[in-house]
Amino acid sequence: MTKCLVLSFFLAITGLSSAAPVIAPIANVTVPAGKSLIIPITATVTNGRPLTYTITGTTNAIAIVMHTNDPFWKLNVAQACPGGTAGSFQIPFRGGVATVTNVGDMTFMLFPEYAPNTVSIIQGLLDSGFYNSNTIFHRVINGFIIQGGDPLTNGTGGLVFQYNDEFNPQAIFSGNGQLALANSGKNTDGSQFFVTEAPYRYGDFQYTIFGQLVRGFGVLTNIETTLVDTNDRPLANEIITQASMAPDTADTVITLVATNVAGVTDTITVVADDGAGGRATNTFIATSATDPNSNSQPFFFGNAVTNIVAPVNTTVTNVLNALELDSEPLYWFPFYGTAASETNASLNDVTTNSVLKSLTYNVTNSGGQLQFYVTPAANFTGTVSFLFVVSSSSEWELYYEYDFTLPPYDYMTYNFTFGDTPISGQASPTPPQWPGRFSNLLLATFTNGVAGSSVANFTASIQWGDDSITAGTIATGSAGLKEVLGSHTYTNSGNYPIAITITSALGVTAVVSNTIAVMPPLSLTANGPNMVAAWPAWAYQFGLQSSSNLEGTIWANVTNYPALAGFQNVVSNTTLPGNLFFRLKE
Repeated sequence: MTKCLVLSFFLAITGLSSAAPVIAPIANVTVPAGKSLIIPITATVTNGRPLTYTITGTTNAIAIVMHTNDPFWKLNVAQACPGGTAGSFQIPFRGGVATVTNVGDMTFMLFPEYAPNTVSIIQGLLDSGFYNSNTIFHRVINGFIIQGGDPLTNGTGGLVFQYNDEFNPQAIFSGNGQLALANSGKNTDGSQFFVTEAPYRYGDFQYTIFGQLVRGFGVLTNIETTLVDTNDRPLANEIITQASMAPDTADTVITLVATNVAGVTDTITVVADDGAGGRATNTFIATSATDPNSNSQPFFFGNAVTNIVAPVNTTVTNVLNALELDSEPLYWFPFYGTAASETNASLNDVTTNSVLKSLTYNVTNSGGQLQFYVTPAANFTGTVSFLFVVSSSSEWELYYEYDFTLPPYDYMTYNFTFGDTPISGQASPTPPQWPGRFSNLLLATFTNGVAGSSVANFTASIQWGDDSITAGTIATGSAGLKEVLGSHTYTNSGNYPIAITITSALGVTAVVSNTIAVMPPLSLTANGPNMVAAWPAWAYQFGLQSSSNLEGTIWANVTNYPALAGFQNVVSNTTLPGNLFFRLKE
């Protein structure tokens, strides 16, 4: 589907000069044996061309994982100050005005391959302006972390919903500048995040890592050294003035995954190519070292519990998999999720070993895999719930019963419905929207495989991606499908990830993911002799096109590479070729 916006103006289309990129120095690193290390790589590009990286090593004992085509998040921070302070200016802040001095920008690469749901939710919040001039870094501990993103600014606030942790064996807190979600316990993630200032190995698999600081380490240092009170709150507010997805075609991030043998050395060569003859090369040395920092923390990984709906009097079988990267034995503790579940179903299980085959090492956890069988009570119809705890301690349940500090563990909750049929849903194409209100937009279609089943047997909840949830409307569609329609108001342009949860009367659920594009504005202005085209940073997937005929079909791509100026994509030219129309096209 074509998404475009058209404006008319004079604008020249000129070429770019060629100059070789320059890769910033990369320090030698130590990688924990049998673990990983995330490393940012930055480069300077004067011609604006995007860089392609080739990264190689001298041994396969330290694997190199390239993070290619991952999105970037840019945020700006300003510090509150007294009026009249040199360099101060005013900004809107929480419905009022604050006098501030600029601290600077931080740019992060986000990791949808490690935490896809987290990155999707954060993207929606960024597009909605959730963080802009509304949140601060409310917790700063020098040498440890800076934490922000709370809409209440005191560490107790969050979203209208919570979501589960996401862990990956390659994402541990062995580096610096790692971006992770704060939480108030397992699977309680929201809008709050923190950035590390040093390795934080106690946090491995307790907090979702979803990004890496690439640019702005000086800003991180500036914030971490600010004066704080006894609750670690800065004495002067460190305000997030703006936060947005943004283009970054000069930088990249890699993850090094080391063998479990210490003392392996790898010379790693980084080559950046701008595709126009400009190339730069840099090298650094990575060495594996014995890891003394195990926190014995198990985590769920590689699970797909799919047998959750069955006919009456039918047992369902599923498998859960958990890992602990130092090969410790794991122990399982299933619980009934509700008192009614204990009456209406029984559970049996058997454990086997879990095995992780990584790029450079293998991990086997005795007892790490649980196969379980849920059997409903005779003729029961409805939903039962089970909570599965996995721990590296065989005495975890004893600690739990006596309310002691719990040994390392992870848990997940699953629901099983009997006497119903599965719901199969799919996203419906959504036309581009403009900021404002739309009504009865078709978002998804679904079926439960039962011809003629009433729409009254189902409900739908829509998470709109901007920290709002509303009920959807269920309607009868064509070809035996039912439809989910929704009405909403977006105040900001953006690509909003939405989640539609469909639930039957007996408790069967299905979640359908979709996206709504709210079109970005395009501005064309004169700046002295230059004509400047600008559109929001988040819309870097949109390209600028021109045509001399608004009603024609021939639109040419403007070949200039946009530059990121603040939080705008900008194309600026000096020669006027004539009257042209311009549009953005994704």
